[in-house]
Amino acid sequence: MTMRTYDYFACSNGHRGEETTTENDQPYSKSWERVSTKGLRSGPNGTYLCEVCGLPMCRVTKPQA
Repeated sequence: MTMRTYDYFACSNGHRGEETTTENDQPYSKSWERVSTKGLRSGPNGTYLCEVCGLPMCRVTKPQA
């Protein structure tokens, strides 16, 4: 079975991004993990920067639909 975890981010200009972590949590099988991002780019020391304006991104609660 595959488990997905979602983390949401926003910069001070209001741009939003999302990190999705997908991992195999099935017992007795090879462990793996994949992280994909949308609206984010890698920053220094494991942080994220806004893909649009380049400002640092902060973790936020899940946006309402």
